[in-house]
Formats: sequence, C-alpha cells, structure tokens
Amino acid sequence: MNVDGFSKSGNWYKGNLHSHTTNSDGNFTPQGAVKEFKKQGYSFLCISDHNLYTDYREKLGEEDFLILPGVEAAAVLFDANNICKKVHHMNGVLGSRAMQEKAGKHYKHREAVGPFVYYGKWDGAKAASDMAKELHSRGCFVTYNHPIWSRVDAEEFITEDFEILEIFNYNTQNESETGYDTTYWDVMLRKGRHVLADASDDNHNAGDFDDAFGGYIVVNAKALTHDDIVDAILSGNYYSSSGPEIYSWGIKDGKAYITCSASERINFIADGFVGAGTSFVAKSDNNLLQEAAFTLTGNENYIRAECRDLFGKKAWTNPIYIEHQGR
Repeated sequence: MNVDGFSKSGNWYKGNLHSHTTNSDGNFTPQGAVKEFKKQGYSFLCISDHNLYTDYREKLGEEDFLILPGVEAAAVLFDANNICKKVHHMNGVLGSRAMQEKAGKHYKHREAVGPFVYYGKWDGAKAASDMAKELHSRGCFVTYNHPIWSRVDAEEFITEDFEILEIFNYNTQNESETGYDTTYWDVMLRKGRHVLADASDDNHNAGDFDDAFGGYIVVNAKALTHDDIVDAILSGNYYSSSGPEIYSWGIKDGKAYITCSASERINFIADGFVGAGTSFVAKSDNNLLQEAAFTLTGNENYIRAECRDLFGKKAWTNPIYIEHQGR
C-alpha cells in the first residue's frame, strides 16, 4: 500500500477556520481581521462569530485572500443557578457548491444561528447531533471545537455528525491550558470513526494574553478558490500546526514517512495493540530531525504523525487509513 498524504500538484495556502470579531466578542473588526491575517501570511480566513453567520466574501474577499463564510453555533447547558455547565461549540463553514446545491436553503449574512439552550439536564449526544444536522442542512461542513474547554464527556459529542475535530485551540491553551484534544481524536479513530482534525486560533484579540496567529491549517489545493479550498479540506489534503511545517507525508513500501522542519521529536500514532506506534527524538539541539520513517506492523487500521519543535510547538498530519486484504 503506497499512499501520498498530500497532493503533489497543488499550492500551499495557510488559513484559520475559527476566529471572532466585533460582531460578537472579538476585538478586531472584520476589516481589521482580514488586514492582520493577510499581513501574517494567511491566504484564507473563516470569520466564525458566536451564533451569527456572516458572509464577507464580496465586501472583504480579495484575489489573494479568501473569506470562508461561517458561524460558531452553541448548544448550552445551564444548571438551576444559571451557571453554564457544558457547551457544544461547532463551526458551520459554508461548503462546496455541490454541498450548497444539495442543501437548497442557506444562511443569510448576519443571520442568527442559536444559541440552543438547555436547563437542568440534556441528552448531550442528541444536542450535538441536532446542531450539526442544522448546520449541514444549510450547506455547511462542521468542526467540533475545544471539547476539553467545553467540559463535555466523550459520549456527549463523539458522534457521526461532524467532519473535523479541533485538536488544538490557541486561545483556550493560552487562557486555561485546555487547548489540546488529540486524545479524543484517537479515541474516535480507534473506534473506526474517520474524522479529520484542525488547529485554530479561536482568536478574540482581547484580554491579557495573545490568542492570534498561533493555530492554523496549511492546505494543498489547486487554486485559492472557495471550492478548491473546501474540497481540499474535506479530502484531508492539509496539515495542522502551531508552528512547524510538514513537507511530505505518506506510506511507501510498508513504511510511514514524514519530512518536516527542524523538530525535536517526531511521533507516529496508531491503533492496533498496546504500545503501537513509535517516537523519534533528536540526540541534541544541534542535530534536530527533519525526517523519519516507521515500519508498519500490519496491525494498524490508521496512522498519523506529529512533529514537535524545540519550543514545544507542534504540527499534525491527518490520518491515513490502512486497508487490509481478507479482513
């Protein structure tokens, strides 16, 4: 089984799928957000304000900067004292033309989406499923955001209803050390759930800490158009990062391989048996890793890789699913 993790014919485009502006609780205006992200080398941005769908393609989109319309919708559980105990946050990002045509009905610019409020108790899995179905019904693809921060249990959100799990959130990591969700990702993958992952800022640009330009995806797409970017995302043709770069990734001649920017550690994560996968660690700060290969055992149903630099910043591939003949 030989698989290229990335297309070899596309261009690379850096983008953020989760950001906030003055339309909800952010500090950047939409115009200011576009200006700042473009200045930082980004090629696309989803403005995903809380419970408010916006579409700034005509107003703020440029030939070299793509706006993805979207919303961060919420389903919220309050207790008897009106304290927020749990929340589902999901981004609905406008899908491809084919997805829009299939849906038929679409959100309008500045249309309210939720919040969907529950008191006392809820069926968490149903609440998550219902909200994801609502977003899909309007032609969006769905990301499930920051479950550790949201205080949800695995059984309340590990459903079949979203395409992407947010595994790194720069805002919540800086705010309260709740930004990494790769454990939930592997739980889903081990159960046979095919799910992509993304890193994002969730930037609000307010408060005492920096929450912008620290989590993003880098997409390999034919061109910087809405359909090309969305199709590349939904096919998994991208990597997620908080700093390092990934250049190539795949399986060849029974080995998983990766090449990347200088890294202190490269990990291959798989299912199969206790202790499956492996890690490669640089021998010294002057002899960092830029490639690694791992011989597959034949027991893996999926494998993914991640790189970590000297500053603790990481980059993540999407999984490659391994087909076994005779199973």
